[in-house]
Amino acid sequence: MHLAAIDQMASSGASLFHRAGVPSKLLMTLCLLGAVIGSGDVLALGLLIVILLILHLIARVQFKELVHLLFYPFFFSLLFALLKFQESWASGLLVIFKGTGAALVTLFLLATTPWVEVFAFLSAYLPGLLVDIFLFTYRSFFILIDQVDSLLRSIKIRGGYHPFNVIVNVKNMAAAVGLILLHSFEISQRMYKIYLLRGYDGGIPIVRRWWKLGYPDGVVIVLSAFIVIGMVIAWRLL
Repeated sequence: MHLAAIDQMASSGASLFHRAGVPSKLLMTLCLLGAVIGSGDVLALGLLIVILLILHLIARVQFKELVHLLFYPFFFSLLFALLKFQESWASGLLVIFKGTGAALVTLFLLATTPWVEVFAFLSAYLPGLLVDIFLFTYRSFFILIDQVDSLLRSIKIRGGYHPFNVIVNVKNMAAAVGLILLHSFEISQRMYKIYLLRGYDGGIPIVRRWWKLGYPDGVVIVLSAFIVIGMVIAWRLL
């Protein structure tokens, strides 16, 4: 369901970001991810997340289809942030903001670019096996999300979530994370066997085409440069 909704947004959108080519959008994605990962200030990261939300609005992305996907990076980053909160509130918030910000960047790319075009572009410069791994991981991610939904729902129904007992919640969530890791290995093995049965011989044929730079690409490239320059200035001032 998640994959179908994202594919629909990426294929049917008509915003400037949807019309831009894959190379320029990948460049902007790398710039945004670099800014999110490299930032060490809570205010700068908060400003960057606001910019990302504005970009989603400009691209007319349907937040109702994506907002629940942000829960997963927020949840898993919160587990690590609990340790950082012992140092300071700023350190804990940095972990949460970085996880959420990186997820926003990735979802923006996927919601404005059909995944087939992304993997077709990557296959022109990366080994075929590596591109196949990315493709399998992308599809497995949404399968795993559905399992996480079911697991969290089961934990809540069976009384494993207590609003006022943080220790019990952390213990149950840690067990859930371990179970999800085991499920991820099982999914990867099952998917590999399925592809073998369907004739997979070490490479998925992908049609490649060259992208010509146009007006939307120029806007995206300039915007990427402004974001990088702005974040560098913010890091120095804050």
